[in-house]
Amino acid sequence: MKKVLSPFTRIEGHLCIETEVRGGRVVSARARGEMYRGFENLLIGRRPLDAQRITQRICGVCHEVHGVASARALADLYGLEVPRNGLLLHDLILALHMATDHLLHFYHLSLPDYVDFGAVLAYKGKDPLLSAVKSWVKNKKPWIFTRKVPGDYIRDPEMALPFVAHYLEALEVVGSGAQALAVLGGKVPFSHTIFPGGVTIELTPEKTAKVSEIVDRIYRFTLDAYLPDVLKLSHLYREYFRIGQGYFNLLSYGGFRSLGEPLFRAGVLIDFEERPLEVEKIVEHVAHSYYEGGARSFREGETRPAYGKAGAYSWIKAPRYDGHPMETGPLSRVWFSNRGRRKLLKTLRSLGQDERAAFSTMGRHLARAVETVLLLEFCQEVLSALDYREPTIRTVNPEAPVTGSGLGLSNAARGELLHYVEAREGRITRYQCVVPSTWNFSPRDAEGRPGPVEKALEGCPVRFKEGMIEVGRVVRSYDPCLACSIH
Repeated sequence: MKKVLSPFTRIEGHLCIETEVRGGRVVSARARGEMYRGFENLLIGRRPLDAQRITQRICGVCHEVHGVASARALADLYGLEVPRNGLLLHDLILALHMATDHLLHFYHLSLPDYVDFGAVLAYKGKDPLLSAVKSWVKNKKPWIFTRKVPGDYIRDPEMALPFVAHYLEALEVVGSGAQALAVLGGKVPFSHTIFPGGVTIELTPEKTAKVSEIVDRIYRFTLDAYLPDVLKLSHLYREYFRIGQGYFNLLSYGGFRSLGEPLFRAGVLIDFEERPLEVEKIVEHVAHSYYEGGARSFREGETRPAYGKAGAYSWIKAPRYDGHPMETGPLSRVWFSNRGRRKLLKTLRSLGQDERAAFSTMGRHLARAVETVLLLEFCQEVLSALDYREPTIRTVNPEAPVTGSGLGLSNAARGELLHYVEAREGRITRYQCVVPSTWNFSPRDAEGRPGPVEKALEGCPVRFKEGMIEVGRVVRSYDPCLACSIH
């Protein structure tokens, strides 16, 4: 029996999940990216620094992350040595964005799959916010609170209401993170201050104090609410440590090196065997994607759309590392962090789970929470390391007739991010992005191997055929961004 989820909601972009269900389980799946973007092509012929602004518009959620990745690629192109403050600020902006993005993903995109928010109608306490929400739900009957697809939700008000309260509080916490990013980036979304040579900001004690105050607030919420809520959900939905397991392959570019020792190491994990990262082994397949040509490196070829191509079913390309489909995300980075992996595995053991459980629906949520703690602690260290006496940027002539290429390896909330640029006499001749959700939501490759999400859906139980809540939980554990994946 064929079951289709389209449009797939509470994500960025346009996604369709097609499944074949037999005997109450998914036996095969296809992830279809449904909207062509074309950012790589529209950059051709422009000045290199234009990419700094335009690529941030790839996504309304992942804006700063593309800004930093593009800055790194352009710094490589221009041969810039970024001052220490510039490196620290790039990392600070990136880490703060990723941490708040993780909160948004858990509370506002994923939690409605598990909690019946209608429990607020049973609230009888005196909390003004919950009382106001209860009144609003009674009058307006919003979908998320009153109409749910069938599923095994947390319905007991005593258990559900703390989640609802933190859902509401997280809205304010994430908003405060945007305020801090605006202090550093000039505005949110789409930072004005990020450049290849650093950040165009005048460092003052007032600015860093404001950002530090917000980081501390987010950190307290993470320790007091977010991490405990993920653990509570893990106890209540233990079966999801065995649902959503696909390949045991991970990709990490490493990152957050501005303090010296990187927070995350670079590397790949293939069938539980760790190997050093070799970027040249990254190849994008298009056999089942709506593009011309064959498998090619990010340094090769053009991106020419070919909608309706025989055998194709998605606008997403299919990146492979040395021929392997690779998962990337918080799990991949935490795995390549000694402190992060120890914390993740210790938490799994306390839940009666082994290390394979990390590669699962609930394991990804745990890894994301662990990474949030690491990122916010890193932010606190960076704020202490900034030097008000030193420059924050090394400028470049935007009209310089530069010729060459530049590679930027970076991170995003959803996984590892690559920007590559080639220029001739001051004009872009090629620009390529290999994005986290391109890896995770890739279609089949030339050999017919499913992408990571397609593989993870195989074997997923389907007890609730209307809405397929279990499929939704697996897919959202990867934090999909289809706007980025297709770009």
